[in-house]
Amino acid sequence: MDTTSNAESLSEAWRPAGAANRERRHGAGPCLVDAGDSSGEEDSAARTRRRFASEAAARKYAGSLGGTATHWREVSCIRAGLSGVSAGSRVLDLPSGTGRLLPLLVAMGFRVTEADSSPHMVELARAHAEAQGLGQGTEFRVADAFATGFPDGAFDAILSNRLFHHFSEAAVRRRCLSELSRICRGPIVVSFFCTASLDAVMFRFRHWLSRRTPSDRIPIPLDRFGADARACGLRVVRILPTRGGVSKQWYGVLERAEAKAGPFPA
Repeated sequence: MDTTSNAESLSEAWRPAGAANRERRHGAGPCLVDAGDSSGEEDSAARTRRRFASEAAARKYAGSLGGTATHWREVSCIRAGLSGVSAGSRVLDLPSGTGRLLPLLVAMGFRVTEADSSPHMVELARAHAEAQGLGQGTEFRVADAFATGFPDGAFDAILSNRLFHHFSEAAVRRRCLSELSRICRGPIVVSFFCTASLDAVMFRFRHWLSRRTPSDRIPIPLDRFGADARACGLRVVRILPTRGGVSKQWYGVLERAEAKAGPFPA
């Protein structure tokens, strides 16, 4: 399912305690973000970075999703999202994890940089690439999505898979989008969890039953995803649900707002 019409306003996602305070906007600029949480509470970016930093986490991640139905649905959406990017283009896969999507990107003819904040993830990604004969021509970098160290406009396209659903605060999502926009000349394909799905309804129901407030993997409305993009000078040009109406995992294709208008009005 490829949704390219303007999104109707969707219901509010379940918001974790303190989210409103963390989403205050301060001033104008390339990306509207807050000034930080003065409470000293660890934000979702720090929690995510810490969660996946260890060698044990990397080895566990390496054994997940490969060859599953979920993997092939992701491949289909990513292929569609990057379909307008020509062979030979420089594409960043961030976070790369252990390189599960490298074979797809190489098969599409891209010059790929695999990057992750975890050195253990990058090490395994390199090992897996070499085992598959994909190491030559692929660059491997340890890089944080909020401060990549790459120069402005370094890439023709960026893929950010399975990262944004860990970011519960709009300010965190926008800081990340701002950095990705800085280093990219073309489309940015981002996966996120959307409220317009049966999975999201069940997610809220399970937490309501348990009386627990979720802090991770929280679905957000499509219009909130669009607002995050607009706040960073980007616009949504295409939406690709992995399983329309069922799965909460969706993909958004973003471009700079000054780029040629696409079918999804900002």
